[in-house]
Amino acid sequence: MTSATEHPAQTDKRSMVAAHLLRRPEVLYQQLHQRGSLVWSESGGCWLVVGHEAARTVLRDEHFRMPGADPRSEWGDGAQHGDFVRSLLLSAEGTDHDRMRRTLGPAFSPRAVRARREAVERAVDGLLADIGPDGRFDGVAAISGRLPVAVVGDLVGVPEPERANVSELCRTISQGGGLASGRASDSAVRNALAALDDLTVLVRRWLADPAPESVLAAIRAADGTPLALSDVEAVANVFSLYLAGHDTSRNMISGLLLRLATTPELLDGLREGRLTAEAEVDRVLLTESPLTFTARVAMRDVEVAGQLIRRGDRLRVMLGAANHELVANGQPAGPLAGVAFGEGRHVCLGAHLARLEGIVLLTVVARRWSAVRLTGTPRWTSHFLHRGLETLPLEATWR
Repeated sequence: MTSATEHPAQTDKRSMVAAHLLRRPEVLYQQLHQRGSLVWSESGGCWLVVGHEAARTVLRDEHFRMPGADPRSEWGDGAQHGDFVRSLLLSAEGTDHDRMRRTLGPAFSPRAVRARREAVERAVDGLLADIGPDGRFDGVAAISGRLPVAVVGDLVGVPEPERANVSELCRTISQGGGLASGRASDSAVRNALAALDDLTVLVRRWLADPAPESVLAAIRAADGTPLALSDVEAVANVFSLYLAGHDTSRNMISGLLLRLATTPELLDGLREGRLTAEAEVDRVLLTESPLTFTARVAMRDVEVAGQLIRRGDRLRVMLGAANHELVANGQPAGPLAGVAFGEGRHVCLGAHLARLEGIVLLTVVARRWSAVRLTGTPRWTSHFLHRGLETLPLEATWR
């Protein structure tokens, strides 16, 4: 809705600008970089950290932490479900964070992830088998929206018949306040709390007989040891790992499919060994950061890039903008692709898993496809936080 004083043409122009930035955020990144590594946003009431080194500083400095949930919400400190937000690995600090990471981390280690390569290849083969003989499909609906669900479902230990339901529960919890910008409606909060109750019942049942080599098995094995997770911590991290495995991996895989469709020589280069899947994954992570920013709050006065950040100041670490600086300077992507996965103690636990999904996808389709092209205009998601596609109409030619 427009305001009483706003002309419809102004709204249309703003919508056009927003749509353009979703397609090409580098335009915004260039403008921000012209203003320096650290930019104050009057409208957002926060610092925008856009320089690569400044972003690394903030992400690695323990005096910058994730902001807590809205204190007015059911998820705030002292509220009934405040423990849930504090139990998320991304929010936890100090010894609690270290304990949870030691319990959950081994399942995401490079060695453990490599051991899952065959399972990921089978998942990709299964998705390609579902594409019709004419080779026409939507890349998001057919591949990038499905592959992460299968991979992270196996890793966490969510039974296959329950994955669609768990995906819906996790999204409902995320939309219910405290976990996203803005204050959720009363109905969204009620739905989120009901979904959390349902997820809690499921996690308790799965923990009674967890799938071997899964995150749930690791949580069960830690019972009775100094690394044990509480019931709330177990549910919170099943939620966060499952949801994060959906969104960031889906966006990255969509970006890879788009690059395949718009770079005709890429499939031949991969097949002939002139290009590597690893380098192409890192290139997309650098140029199309699946998560465009992350939030922090200063716990004390800190100087960053010559600018004094006051205690309590909020910051948005613009991951996409920081990576754009590397691209603009011609620096190679390298492993883990700039700050696409964050840095420091809160670096993404699933970084190696996400890269494996992309590497396997490119390796398999290079064997199976001789070409892939766009058959329509891709549509980007309307939320700037998650850099991803809603639709990606494609046609593949089978070898």
